Amino acid sequence: MDLKSRLIEIIKSWKGKKIAVIGDIMLDEYIIGKIERISPEAPVPILEVEEERHVLGGAANVANNIKALNGEPILFGVIGEDQGGEKIINLLSNKNIKHILVADKERPTTLKTRLIALNQQIVRMDREKKHPINNDIQEKLISEFKKHINEIDLIILSDYAKGVLTPEITQKIINIAKDNNKEVIVDPKGKDFSKYENATLITPNEKEAKIATNMEEEWDLIKGAQKLMEIIKGKGIVITRGEKGIFLLENNKFFEIPALKSEVRDVTGAGDTVISVLSLGLSTGTDILSACIIANFAAGCVVRKFGTSTLSTDELISIIPEKIEIQNNHVIF
Repeated sequence: MDLKSRLIEIIKSWKGKKIAVIGDIMLDEYIIGKIERISPEAPVPILEVEEERHVLGGAANVANNIKALNGEPILFGVIGEDQGGEKIINLLSNKNIKHILVADKERPTTLKTRLIALNQQIVRMDREKKHPINNDIQEKLISEFKKHINEIDLIILSDYAKGVLTPEITQKIINIAKDNNKEVIVDPKGKDFSKYENATLITPNEKEAKIATNMEEEWDLIKGAQKLMEIIKGKGIVITRGEKGIFLLENNKFFEIPALKSEVRDVTGAGDTVISVLSLGLSTGTDILSACIIANFAAGCVVRKFGTSTLSTDELISIIPEKIEIQNNHVIF
């Protein structure tokens, strides 16, 4: 069987796989309009609003991606007791995404508002509180997670540094997963990756990897990935590199996967797509390299779309090139 046929077979095997997604849930708001004049009050453009749209963001977007790719996500997280939280619940319910959410009176639902004109962002406004969730909410999340551990095939930790994935709750989840022979994939954030120790895989972007290794001035991709492996003691390090594709370190071997050539409209949520595909791949026993190749194609497809987006398995299969080869640690297509 050639590599393309094998990748398609892997994608078709994802149906019904149950993936727990735990992390920072957000609501993405798009206010879309046109600009035809400047304000008389100050030298700023006036946006005449024509449309308002709300979509799932952060960990909720990861769950949405998994659902679109025929998986069965279970979303765990925290929302505020507000309209944003209600909108998230409605969006999840409309998409039949199973969700177990804890309401926190001390914080609003994270809301990211983007003002759009001529298919371009003019400005983004973030309304959020990023302090760590309290012990009571941590215990509620852990308790609910434990109740569902036996039905879960794999766990994703989607960390946007908004306060849900504290070092304590992160290690508790990883240890529970380990005790139950479940793999954990992390989309990390912050300077200290030691809280992800013993995770199976982490997927930082290159900027995040530089910060976490303290190698911003003298960055070396292979040495940086090796340093991250020393920190997390996992099976693999997957570094997403935007237009340069994906870099994988696994078992002291490295692989470079070039980005799919495509017109980039919006990179919002591309990392969510990558970790969604990796989780589905690994949940079916797929090797990490093959999962990374598929994730790379998925990211190349989703950046063609505007805003926080998902893709279907049919879309993903349709963009896989006819000829794919692995030569000297490089994937060629």
